[in-house]
Amino acid sequence: MKKKLALIMAAALAASALLAGCGNGGATQEAANTEDTADADTGAAEDSSAEDTANGDAVANEDAAADSGSDTEEAAGAEADAQQASAEKVVLKCVCDLTPHSEILESAKDALAAEGIELDIVSTTWDATWNDMLIDGEIDFAYFMHVPAMESIEEEMGATLYSMGGVHVEPYACFSDKYASKDELPENAVIAIPNDSSNEYRALKVLEKEGFIKLNPEMTAIDASVNEIEEYLIPIEIVEMDQANIIPSAADFDAYFVNVNRALEADIDTTSYLMREGEDSEYANIITVTEANKDNESIKTLVKILQSDDVKSFITEHYNGAVIPAKN
Repeated sequence: MKKKLALIMAAALAASALLAGCGNGGATQEAANTEDTADADTGAAEDSSAEDTANGDAVANEDAAADSGSDTEEAAGAEADAQQASAEKVVLKCVCDLTPHSEILESAKDALAAEGIELDIVSTTWDATWNDMLIDGEIDFAYFMHVPAMESIEEEMGATLYSMGGVHVEPYACFSDKYASKDELPENAVIAIPNDSSNEYRALKVLEKEGFIKLNPEMTAIDASVNEIEEYLIPIEIVEMDQANIIPSAADFDAYFVNVNRALEADIDTTSYLMREGEDSEYANIITVTEANKDNESIKTLVKILQSDDVKSFITEHYNGAVIPAKN
């Protein structure tokens, strides 16, 4: 009986041990599985983080490349614009009197620049080489003469010149350092006039209009001289001389004729003239060119600007009637 009881107890202990072993193995396996899952999650997270970092770096590189490309394109565009502006700019060479011609050109500087035109004023001190410079093509245009002067130069030099349009008029005037009005001039007054035919013509025509002389009605701007005076209605002595020498020797005369621009340059009060042409004078100062530039679009644009309301306003306001806009 005791033996049988002992066998039963042994079997019970073996079963208990077996059940305990099975329980520990499941827990261990579950722990292992949990660890594997954690390791997998960590690996996945690391992989995801690495991928995100790689993607971020790629995006950043793309943005940097885009910015760099944009900067390069912008710089290239600016350089292209500068090159285009330089290529489109036209430089016109010219000669002109200092006053008022260069001042009028200067007043149009911004408007000309807007059209891509820049002026290179080669000289503002007249000498005989100006005509040669124009005819020989050393300059693109001249701005110092009127049509009769141009025609005189054509005849003298055997050249063909063209007027592109009138800009302003300087009414030809007679001044005096001794007398305030023409009525104060003494009998046999000595009056200096220029000896170039076109300006001499203008001076003689003023003297005729004011009742001092009577001219040959056939006289032209080309052949004007004291020899064309038919009669002296009021006794005067006329001295013909180079216009450049008239103002420096003005004290030697009772009165003298000069271009208004020369009077302005010499600080002569141009409103104190003794007599002068009317404001309807046909002697407008013109832009003069040769055959080579008569169809030059830049010069046509220049003339259009010089005949604009803005430039006319400048002339009217700046010269107090001594210089007036040309009718065109």
